[in-house]
Amino acid sequence: MRRLLGAGLAIGVTILLLGLSGCAKRVPALEPVVLAAADFVAVEGGRLQAAELIEASGLAASRRHSDLLWALNDSGHRPVLYALDASGADLGRVTLAGVNNVDWEDLAAFVWQGESYLLVADIGDNRGQRDRVVLHALPEPPADDQGRFSGEVQPAWSLTFTYPDGPRDCEAVAVDETAGRILLLSKRSQPPVLYSLTLGPPPGEQLQIATVIGPVATIPPPSPLDLLLPYGQFRSQPTAMDLSSDGRNLLILTYRHAYLYHRTPTETWADSLARTPQQVPLPDLFQLAQREAACFTADGRGLFVTGEGAGAVLLHFKRTE
Repeated sequence: MRRLLGAGLAIGVTILLLGLSGCAKRVPALEPVVLAAADFVAVEGGRLQAAELIEASGLAASRRHSDLLWALNDSGHRPVLYALDASGADLGRVTLAGVNNVDWEDLAAFVWQGESYLLVADIGDNRGQRDRVVLHALPEPPADDQGRFSGEVQPAWSLTFTYPDGPRDCEAVAVDETAGRILLLSKRSQPPVLYSLTLGPPPGEQLQIATVIGPVATIPPPSPLDLLLPYGQFRSQPTAMDLSSDGRNLLILTYRHAYLYHRTPTETWADSLARTPQQVPLPDLFQLAQREAACFTADGRGLFVTGEGAGAVLLHFKRTE
């Protein structure tokens, strides 16, 4: 979602705060990581240094290369994936050939049939008018001898789909490799609704229909302080989602904070999402105003969060235990 906060929010935050202040080895398979009781501390990993990466709305940790992140821009930009390291340094870019960036809103990394892929989610729909949206899966690009990325890559497949209950704005996607499912969380519905699709190439060219998993009513609503700010009623809307590679921990990012849900091996996602999540507090809006992109670290033990704006901060959340 582009420029939701804007100058009005910056002014509102100022007033509020003044008042309150009186490369390239394959990532190995990992053991399950239980984050339900972990605390996190945010450190500034750096800033996004790619000059064209000014509206980051998707972030994913590579499943092919260690210490590599992928990012993408929101709508109105070229269909490009940006490679960066944990400090935000620019490692090049790859063009997704033959597609448009209608409204790219999230990015996920996953392994399918033993190979590493990226999933580009062209699923944004601010006005709720798109009768179909699309997910593009592409083989994760290799680095050159200097550890940089360039050129074009073709989608391995594209999955065009719709929702059973009409158009939905969505900015949050994750891949559940163990279940062979893609998870999508709506943004503007109250409460948000979780949907799923089958992972893998679609059978034929027909339009796919997402399956409803159920509402997610456990994301805390805006606080009274939030409601004093411009756009404060939107602060709990989901803007990104990611699933740890072991399939046990689900991260949901909002404009306010991030939230972690832990799933036991016998639970469904509906069961897990019915519990109160662990809150991961985000820094004040001056440090990172529009939080639109987040992912787990490759080992599943930490988090990365960034957002829109030229040279946006890249926050690295590390476990304190």
